Amino acid sequence: MELTWNLGRTEPYDNGGGDIHLAFTVDDYDAALVHHIQMGCVVKVNERMGIYFIEDPDGFWIEIIPAKRS
Repeated sequence: MELTWNLGRTEPYDNGGGDIHLAFTVDDYDAALVHHIQMGCVVKVNERMGIYFIEDPDGFWIEIIPAKRS
């Protein structure tokens, strides 16, 4: 699980806001990305950072991170 803190935010968090999400690491990032693309749930790929996001049925984003960074 990834916890974030948005410095300077004064209003309460709204459950489901775009900045609230879980993150998971995967051993085989490339295989996981192909699998999620085939499932049709990838909503954003950030090639520069080497991560991507999938969306669950309720619309929440889940961040996918490689377990080992090259």
